[in-house]
Amino acid sequence: MRFRTGIIIGLGVGYYFGAKAGRERYEIIEAWLDKIRATTTYHDLTTKVSDGVREGTTAARRLVEDAAYRTADAAGGQAHDADPTAPMDLRALFSDPTLN
Repeated sequence: MRFRTGIIIGLGVGYYFGAKAGRERYEIIEAWLDKIRATTTYHDLTTKVSDGVREGTTAARRLVEDAAYRTADAAGGQAHDADPTAPMDLRALFSDPTLN
């Protein structure tokens, strides 16, 4: 069922962007999409999707950070490519706002 829905959506998007039926049909489709975009259901759905993506990226980032901390702990808290006597400060690295 998901595959069939994906095919139907893909065909619709292809038809929309292809605009093979001419400018008039394109404008009709655009007006139809504007009506959909103005609904509260559409806004609720886009909010849920963006929240889901944000939660997914946060979870993935936590997994990477946890793996990095475990690696640092296993290595005795020292960086491999830096000064071997300097302790790794991974929390400072991951809290750097330029990396967010």
